[in-house]
This record gives sequence, structure tokens and C-alpha cells, in this order.
Amino acid sequence: MKPLHDAAYTMAALSTTVALIRALVKKGLLTRDEAVRAILDEAVARAIQAESQEPGDASRTANEVNRQSAEILKFLAEKL
Repeated sequence: MKPLHDAAYTMAALSTTVALIRALVKKGLLTRDEAVRAILDEAVARAIQAESQEPGDASRTANEVNRQSAEILKFLAEKL
């Protein structure tokens, strides 16, 4: 798959996630604080996982994915 397609799928997934969370908050099924806390908890878990993995070529990719995931989750929490 082309990098442009990868980015498009990622952006679509993020947009969908934000829309779903906003809908849950709007319907009163989830408070904004609960949503932000859950997202930030996952961001911390991803960051910890990235730091705890062994160094190496295969782990380097997994570490980078976890670090980027943590940053994206923090971004999502800020946008809610």
C-alpha cells in the first residue's frame, strides 16, 4: 500500500474515533472527563510499553509505533 493510502486510513480512523466519542458525550453516555481520562490512560500505557521493550531492529519499529500512538492519543484527548 502507498504511504498516502496509509495516511488516509489513519486519518479516517482518527476522525471516526473522535466522531464516535463526541456522539457518546453528546448523548450523555460518557462524560467528557471520562473520555479524556480513558484516552490519556491508554496514552500512558502505550508510552510505558514503548519504554519497556528491548532494543533491537524489530522492537525499534514497535517502540516507534507505541510512541506515535501515545502522541496521537494525547492529541485526541486535547481535541475533545
